[in-house]
Amino acid sequence: MVNMDEVMDTLEKQKDKYTHESVAKHFKDWNKKLQYHFTDIDEYYVIELVNGQPQPVLKEKLDNPDISYAMSTDTFLKLNKGEISGFKAYQRKLLKIKATMQETMKLQKLDKI
Repeated sequence: MVNMDEVMDTLEKQKDKYTHESVAKHFKDWNKKLQYHFTDIDEYYVIELVNGQPQPVLKEKLDNPDISYAMSTDTFLKLNKGEISGFKAYQRKLLKIKATMQETMKLQKLDKI
């Protein structure tokens, strides 16, 4: 059973990473909508960055997000606990991401927080 409180808390922590002093400068000019699709529960959540500042997490499905992730809630939680790397999750087909290579490289900076 999915613990949605834990998923939402983790989404909030993910959102807050964009303002962390060690990476904020890399995202300061970003105006992007990042969509998370949790495949096991078929729900969508969006974090929007406006000039690098994260906006509130919204439960919403976008037709054309700038960056999209698809994964199970379990994979999402494991990624954020550091139990699996994004690269390994991608290799094992546990994670799908639609982003440019440049965006992907920049987003990897969040993994170090």
